[in-house]
Amino acid sequence: MRCSTRRPSSGQAVVFLLAALVILLAAFLWNVDLHTLVTRKIKAQNAGDAAALAAARWQANTLNLIGQLNIAHVAAREAHDDNAVAAITSMQARISFAGPLTALAAAQAAAKKNGIEANPEFTALLRRHAQDVFEFTSPANGRELREPYPNAWTEYHDALINIANDGVAAGPDNARFYADPCGDHILLTKAFYEAVAGREWCWFFLNHSSGGTRTILDDFTDHTFFGPLPDPSDEEVLENPEIFSVGIEAREMPLRANAPLAEYLRENFGATTNSLDAHDIWFFYDQSVWRSPWPGMTLGMDDSLPLAGSVRDEYDYAGADAVTRLYAPASLLSFSSSTNGATRQIVWTAAARPFGYIIADGSRLRPNSFGLVLPSYRDIRLIPLDAASYGNDSSFDIDWRQHCDSHLPDYLDNGALASGCRYCVLLGRFEDSTFRRQGSEWLSTNSYKCTLPSYGHGQGGGTRRGH
Repeated sequence: MRCSTRRPSSGQAVVFLLAALVILLAAFLWNVDLHTLVTRKIKAQNAGDAAALAAARWQANTLNLIGQLNIAHVAAREAHDDNAVAAITSMQARISFAGPLTALAAAQAAAKKNGIEANPEFTALLRRHAQDVFEFTSPANGRELREPYPNAWTEYHDALINIANDGVAAGPDNARFYADPCGDHILLTKAFYEAVAGREWCWFFLNHSSGGTRTILDDFTDHTFFGPLPDPSDEEVLENPEIFSVGIEAREMPLRANAPLAEYLRENFGATTNSLDAHDIWFFYDQSVWRSPWPGMTLGMDDSLPLAGSVRDEYDYAGADAVTRLYAPASLLSFSSSTNGATRQIVWTAAARPFGYIIADGSRLRPNSFGLVLPSYRDIRLIPLDAASYGNDSSFDIDWRQHCDSHLPDYLDNGALASGCRYCVLLGRFEDSTFRRQGSEWLSTNSYKCTLPSYGHGQGGGTRRGH
């Protein structure tokens, strides 16, 4: 009699079935997360680009209106109408603030229309800044600033509060706040922290060399080495708001002093000695903002953008632009320990600017060719961040803002490094003598590999491409 036994296989089948189900579930959740991330990124891109374009459009409207009022000023002076001249000048001063603030409101509407909700941290930051603006009117706290026109700070404060009350979805990332330190300081430069994080020794050699291959990697002692943060700007007259500035300045001068401008106004607007010789206040481009050529957009530069061709001469200038930053939260479902039940923030930063030209003698000229603001803007376009103004300052990068406003003063006073701050961690790494010695030793034999690019927000530490 032959006996045979079979090993039960039902238990193994259950194990394989459960394993297959787990794999299928993980694949399903991964696909859901991938779809969520892609969808949110597309939404963030659409909203960020729309916000930047909306802001740039209002910058164009502001410049065109100020330019039209300059022309109206010529006509009023030709008619010997002093009251009209005074009213026009006052209106231009207000428009230089009202236009950019309308740009800020338009950016919020565009971002929200594209599905991005208000960011509580952005809203709180703008609300805090509105309080700073309110304090500009108080000499008691030592922060009084001269107003560009009567009641300017109250109106400015109220406008910021109204925007904050509606919620801020797109932060104006190239804002320059009056109370911020004004001037160069290594600890206010993001490229420094990026160089520490990536061990970019060439950045130190190219930007902070003290002779030969010696750099701050060798010279650093302790937190007192860096020196105090710069003081805020002490400009007496502030014609531009801090957010989405159009870069203009009021000058009291006769237009005849600018011969090409005087000739253009005579030929195109009938200007005579009545307007050309008047010592009036006119609104000009601030040439420290409006300059040519457009940085990084010229062929042949060591670190220029990869252009297919030269920028047309009439568009080859730097000037007013709008940079916006927004966050699009994406809730993930996968079982990864780093993402289980977590919300990942998708960041999108976009830049846009107004474009236009003046037609003179049948040729297209840059809008700032004559210095005086004239109505000339016809279009807006997205631009690369590398070609935008102040893109590396990241005014609405909340972590960076907190580091600059709160952590750095404590560090420079007593060497304290805040916990949970990425930039403070990198400062601690820089203080490590072993870290600095590695950089010094590398530079002692490899500094010849470091070449200075002719352009770059990173000041030799690399640039960001696209937008």
